[in-house]
Order: sequence, then C-alpha cells, then structure tokens
Amino acid sequence: MKASARNIALSGVCGAISCVAMLLTSVLPFAALIFGVMAAVATVLPMLVDGRNLGYSLLTYFASLTVAAISGIFVGNIVAVAPIALFCVPFAVVKVRGESFKITSRKESTETLDSPFEGEEGATVVRLELKGKPYLSRLVKWILYYILLEASVALTFVLTWAMTPGVLDRLFSEMWLFWLTVGLAQLVPPLYDLLLRGCLIAAVKVVRKVVK
Repeated sequence: MKASARNIALSGVCGAISCVAMLLTSVLPFAALIFGVMAAVATVLPMLVDGRNLGYSLLTYFASLTVAAISGIFVGNIVAVAPIALFCVPFAVVKVRGESFKITSRKESTETLDSPFEGEEGATVVRLELKGKPYLSRLVKWILYYILLEASVALTFVLTWAMTPGVLDRLFSEMWLFWLTVGLAQLVPPLYDLLLRGCLIAAVKVVRKVVK
C-alpha cells in the first residue's frame, strides 16, 4: 500500500474512532476523561506514524469537532463534550507536534579518498552534521497549553449558558463554586500531560508492532 493511501485509510479509521468517542462522551458524561483520551490519541495517531501527517490529524480533529457540536446540541451534554473537543484533543495535537523533532543537515567537510587503482580518482565523501530540535520550545508549548485551557473553560461556560442555562445555575449556585472550579482547572494541563504521555507511549508501541 502506498504511503498516501495508507495515510488516508489510517485517517479515516482514526476519524471514526474519534467521532465515536465524542458521541459516547455526550451519552456517558461520567466517563468523559476516558473518551477524551481516546479521541485525543486517535486524532494524533497519523502524526505518530509519520510526523509529516499534521494535515491528516487536523482533518480527523475537524470531523470529531463536528460530531461533538451536533451531539452536544442534540443530546444536551455540552458541559462534558466541550472540554474534550476544545481542550483535550487540541492539547494532544500541540503536544505531539511540538515535541516532534525537525532534522536539519549541514555540509561540514568534503574528503577525497585515495583510489586503490593507479590513475583513477578516489571517491568523494561528504561528512554531514545532523541536528534536530523540537518544533516548539518548552515555554511556547506550555503557553499554548494554557491558552487552550482558558479558551476551552470560557467557551464551555458560554456554550452551557447559551444551550442549557439551568445546568449552569445548578452547578454554580454560589459564586465561590465557580471560582473554585476555575482555580482547580489550572491544575489540569500538567496532570493531563502526564496521562497523555503514558497513553501516547503505549500507542507508539502498538503502532510499531502493527507497522512491522
């Protein structure tokens, strides 16, 4: 199978998994974290196979985002679906892309080897120094994590207020509950980063066995 056909097929399968995870999140909100991780890993799986597959991962994300919007509106569990769609999945995309290495090459020296045959010119050897660095620095990556967090928290509150205002009233009958929730949310990125890292390592091991 050609690489392009394989990537398209993989993207289709991952998109289906991510969409199902989003739908299950709206139906079974108590298991939102499990389905959120499932959707996140499925979305970035094309990039785990080939780091150049960012486009395929984004297509997978947009497909699952559409399902999340539809299920959130019609099922009514926008409180559970929105954080998964707006934070968990894009967090994984930023993480995998940001921690991927881009390789650069630089010509260092050229050397002509002696030929064992008299009168013939020896082979020319070019020595290259390969360098690699992450696409995103650690600081930029964490800034993006917290931008995603704050945006997802704000949008979740807005969407919940617009679609199911009664839910928001019940959840935050006292303002201190609201601010406590916002404060505790700031602890999510480092904890989710650890959880996602373990899941991605496991996914890479499975992918390597399948690809072989």
